[in-house]
Amino acid sequence: MFRAITRLYHPRASGTYRPFSSMLDQFRDLVPRAQRMSDPVGRSWSVAELRRKSFQDLHKLWFVLYKERNMLLTEKQLSRRKGAIFPQPERFKKVQKSMGAIRHVLGERKRDKLSSLALGGMDRDADDTDNEKDIAV
Repeated sequence: MFRAITRLYHPRASGTYRPFSSMLDQFRDLVPRAQRMSDPVGRSWSVAELRRKSFQDLHKLWFVLYKERNMLLTEKQLSRRKGAIFPQPERFKKVQKSMGAIRHVLGERKRDKLSSLALGGMDRDADDTDNEKDIAV
């Protein structure tokens, strides 16, 4: 039964999908260390790109980044314990920057929604006072 639950697939393993051998493999980078030392790292997500995404897409991306962050923290800890150099330290900064950009976009959307609700409430209050004057006359 436990094996049925753990049938997750790791997309970064040499371009093919292969099952995790254990649940803890999700917290390890399955790409060989030598390859990680030589491969360039991608870029972080910009706020402008994230503004075009739906809430569901941002939610999915948040959890992908969250898992990546946890995996990088695990790798950093293992490297520290072994006294080895942590490969691609800039990856962690790019994940943090992307997560910060998602927070920024969600904060903008929240402020916009609250301001539109506040303005909508003020318009209704003005309409209510006009209706009260009409009723009083």
